[in-house]
Amino acid sequence: MTAKSSARARALCALLLVALLIPFAAARAAQVPKERDSEDPIWLLRHGQPMERLQDAHLATPPQPTGAARATTSTITFGSFTSIQVNVNALGNDIVGDAANEPSLSVDPLDHNRMVIGWRQFDNVASNFRQAGFGYTTNGGTTWTAGKIDAGVFRSDPVLDTDGNGNFFYNSLTGDLHAWVFKSTTGGASWGAAVNAFGGDEQWMTLDRDLDNAYEFWSIVSNPSAPNTFDKSIDDAATWDSPSQLPNAPIWGTLTTASDHSLYVAGWATDGLTDFTGELRVDRSTDAQNHVTTAPTFTSALADLGGFVNTGGPNPAGLLGQLWVAVDRSATGRNGWVYLLSSVETPDDPMDVRFTRSTDGGQTWIPSVRVNDDTPGNRAFQWFGTMSVSPSGRIDAVWNDTRGSADSTISALYYAYSLDAGTTWSPNQQVSPTWNSTVGWPNQPKIGDYYQTVSDDSGLDVAYAATFNGGQNVWYLRIPNTSNPTGVAPLATNPHRLDTYPNPFSSQTEIRFDAPPSGARVHLDVYDVAGHRVATLIDGVRSGPNQAARWDGYASDGRAVPAGVYLCRMQVNGATLTRKLLRVR
Repeated sequence: MTAKSSARARALCALLLVALLIPFAAARAAQVPKERDSEDPIWLLRHGQPMERLQDAHLATPPQPTGAARATTSTITFGSFTSIQVNVNALGNDIVGDAANEPSLSVDPLDHNRMVIGWRQFDNVASNFRQAGFGYTTNGGTTWTAGKIDAGVFRSDPVLDTDGNGNFFYNSLTGDLHAWVFKSTTGGASWGAAVNAFGGDEQWMTLDRDLDNAYEFWSIVSNPSAPNTFDKSIDDAATWDSPSQLPNAPIWGTLTTASDHSLYVAGWATDGLTDFTGELRVDRSTDAQNHVTTAPTFTSALADLGGFVNTGGPNPAGLLGQLWVAVDRSATGRNGWVYLLSSVETPDDPMDVRFTRSTDGGQTWIPSVRVNDDTPGNRAFQWFGTMSVSPSGRIDAVWNDTRGSADSTISALYYAYSLDAGTTWSPNQQVSPTWNSTVGWPNQPKIGDYYQTVSDDSGLDVAYAATFNGGQNVWYLRIPNTSNPTGVAPLATNPHRLDTYPNPFSSQTEIRFDAPPSGARVHLDVYDVAGHRVATLIDGVRSGPNQAARWDGYASDGRAVPAGVYLCRMQVNGATLTRKLLRVR
């Protein structure tokens, strides 16, 4: 064969190979976004991005302007909505030249006036060195006091939650991709020592407030505990078990617990090592709650939001939305229903906020619905979709929205709610001015990877990041509940009433409390001082004031408990109340 004919044969073979590969490539493209560049989530996963590693040295905050040149705006009003800046100096003013983003919010279930927000604190935008910034309020978000946990130490990926006694927990990632948890018993004013929680990149944490259990999972990227991506604590996050595996190793999502203490973990499935599988997975465990189980068992189910996670666009080096999972805890027939929401890339738009639900414990899911009500196909970005559920079952959603501008970097915060388990959604409402997502990048082109919200029956608390002052800052917004849905149970007449008599007692004590007039699910339990549940007195729906239960000093297994201090804990409509009981002989 001549050299020319040999070359022709090689060319024909190459063409045949391409023809054979085209159908396979098309099928793969239908599953996941095309690998195109560093804004593709597949590329980011395989190449270890976005990562939370130390790259730049710490730089001090730039000198602050004085007099008229000083930026002092710490509140922003849009219509009837007022956003309050959280990352402020001691005078309550904006700090020029720094950056704060990726906020996580937690609210004291016993006192709504007490809230804590954590964020990634960049002291100087010329460096991507960040620290564990935090702000706390004692007046319902009207004013905030800001600080840093472990100042001068590189920390990222803040995740906050609260236990049933009103203690706050701050989960933070160090540059070696290990998670550490700090506890505050003072409403965020001071923090205890760091506790090793294992973890990895993009970790998320939740607490079961009835049991004092804590759970955490994380990404497979540069995982220090590979192939394990999950662990738990049974002592209020004071110590953590050794990590264990999750089916399909989901990443870039969240986790939550139900009224029956089932645990749900939701994220984008991977092979556990380096790659996506192109699926959305929800893992459920019914034995994670057990204190003797160190490696819980999980079942895994497929869900579908009609799109796929993505990065880039108005947030070039970050996610455009993580996956949120929540469980309905209302005193209705929807109790135990599971909800999923996320911003996803769809065939029509670069990002839509989409929602789906399961009524059978996460086994099957309804076809997803679109939450944003702008015209499909207008190529707007609805990014950072975030969800939470009120005690009465109202579902709240917020997101960044570019529908008002042809420029995809100009966003505003939008809000919608659902009263029918996500079947329909309220008309979308803009709740902030517009802002430019490219302003104030801290030597890292993104404004974080998520926001966070907390719902109650009277409204929604929101922690978000925006650039109203010419830099990246963290803002708090309260969105009142204006829906007034028929049949929504109001809070108890006096939600702080939990009386015990006699106390101390020897043979029996009576516990009295008020329940909402229209009814609510009440959990009334007795715990020992180590946090172990001794007895369940009530687990059911109660209505009206002057409810009563009695405890005779016996545990659920029939044994008489010794004399000592015990805790009586009641949870109703999202509020948790605790009283000490003293049993004497």
